[in-house]
Amino acid sequence: MVTVDVVLFEGVDELDFCGPYEVLASCRKVVDGKWSDRPAFHVQSVAEYRSMIQCAHGMGIVPDKTFANAPEADIVIVPGGPGARNEHLPTRMIEFLRRAYETSDIVSSVCTGAFILGRAGLLDGHRVTTHHCRTKDLQAMYPKAQVVTGQRVVADGKKRHIITSGGITCGIDLALALIAHYEGKEAATLAADRLEWPRFHSVSAPASTPSATPERAGVK
Repeated sequence: MVTVDVVLFEGVDELDFCGPYEVLASCRKVVDGKWSDRPAFHVQSVAEYRSMIQCAHGMGIVPDKTFANAPEADIVIVPGGPGARNEHLPTRMIEFLRRAYETSDIVSSVCTGAFILGRAGLLDGHRVTTHHCRTKDLQAMYPKAQVVTGQRVVADGKKRHIITSGGITCGIDLALALIAHYEGKEAATLAADRLEWPRFHSVSAPASTPSATPERAGVK
């Protein structure tokens, strides 16, 4: 089973992490063209402490585990939100992401979570994206990265796979791309049908997923 760690922090945007969490946690192995009762992904949340985190829009959530006791995961997802702009992100978070870059199959971000990857030094030399209102800021802050616009999911396979996605709902596209990569196009299509997600692109990571610019104009 593919293991997934979803990183949480104060001020994280709820949909940024709930979207991919739901999509991956609900995915099942495909048998004879149908979903079986066997989960394909084991998804957990991870943060600095196992205490209540206040999300961007009022949700409170207690993480499953801490950075200190999180074993290596196949996939790490870093969501965005107002908290991603915090100048004093937890040192343990940055250290955790640097370790994940060396040990995980894929380190990924949703929306302004890309800025956290940048803080960890993981964007240099990679093609990346973020919320369409923040692409210029990302390029200015991390000039060694190649910031891509007009794509909902951008994957780069240099050294370790870095996969970044656009704003908010693009985390669902990211999760579907991960399903396609690990479980195949059929499983991803079944997941998209269950979600009634019309913008699904049957693309396996680390290929890029072209699409229109995200419609939502909110800036994080």
